Amino acid sequence: MRPGSSVPSAAELAGLFEADGVLLYAVEGQDLSVAEMWPEHPSASCLKLQVGFGVTGRVARTGEPLLIGSDSPRNALHRQLLGLEDQQTVARMCLPLRGLDEEAGVVGVLAVHRSPQRPFGQDDLAHARSFATVLGLRVHAEQLWRAVNRHRTERDRLVKQAISAQEAERRRIAFDLHDGVTTALASMSFHLSAADLTVSEFAAHDDADDPARAQALERARAELVSARELADMAYSQTRAAISGLHSLVLDDLGLVAAMESLVQMATRDDGPSIELVVDPSVATDDIPDHAAAALYRIVQEAVSNAVKHAEADRIVLSLRRVGGSIVLGCTDDGKGFDPVERRQARSADAGGAQHFGLSSLVERCAIIEASLRVESQPGRGTTVLVEVPL
Repeated sequence: MRPGSSVPSAAELAGLFEADGVLLYAVEGQDLSVAEMWPEHPSASCLKLQVGFGVTGRVARTGEPLLIGSDSPRNALHRQLLGLEDQQTVARMCLPLRGLDEEAGVVGVLAVHRSPQRPFGQDDLAHARSFATVLGLRVHAEQLWRAVNRHRTERDRLVKQAISAQEAERRRIAFDLHDGVTTALASMSFHLSAADLTVSEFAAHDDADDPARAQALERARAELVSARELADMAYSQTRAAISGLHSLVLDDLGLVAAMESLVQMATRDDGPSIELVVDPSVATDDIPDHAAAALYRIVQEAVSNAVKHAEADRIVLSLRRVGGSIVLGCTDDGKGFDPVERRQARSADAGGAQHFGLSSLVERCAIIEASLRVESQPGRGTTVLVEVPL
């Protein structure tokens, strides 16, 4: 048997039964495929037997073992795996293998063969039954593992599609705002400036003996100035919204350049200083596009939380590689908070009336299977660490 294992291999089973060969089949839907065989054959993975048909398929369907003194399978590849020439027959013992529970049913079939001159008997069947449980558990465990991998692969594909679709929608909205709203606001500001200039010139040449008219012109000019200021503010806010919706730098130059651009935009004279530290060992080319997009959104949220809520003087962003993972950090020297109290408050907030800026971080990390750690104490700042396995 394999070192440290109680599950015999196909070769070991062949030795135990003095057999010419052993095939271990796994049930996959309505088919049986070869999970292991001895002697090995390069075409083993190509063999598919239908459940319910033939000797092996019948055992898989009924769950009853079969002993056959002389059998001649019709499937050409099956005969090739059994090493049979034309018209040659073989003695076979086929035993159903069951899974972890009744619901799993028959998960595989153990098929042992040798010369018809030495047919299998009840003693052989009883001996084979002593291995059936562990072989069934092994086949079932391998099936579950393959199913998990399939689901994980499908999940990863769907996550990539979802993030890509989200970023594409953000890009579309950003371009629509840029080409439509910002252009209109810029044009509005220009026309308001022109109107202000016209009113000012008209007021300068107006009859000074009509105070009411002069006051009306002055009020009109004040309204134009206020409207222009509002248009300029709307233009600036729209530009900021466009930058928040989509980063062209992320598309063109990658995550590090996008983080640098974000730091520049987030740094204000009246706000905290923001520093970015990137480990030279970080190769952002290794980060998939969907993960880079998610990390950029996480950086946006973390910096926004620190700027709006932490009352910090200094914020440090970091990006480094630790083993096979990328670790993103955001540390501030602000007022901090009690994580336990914060979690309890969120749990009690069933209606979502309170928002502490951490929910979206948790959700984004969960999507890309990143681990999130938040360390904070009142009066001692906050550290957010996000680790993304590559």
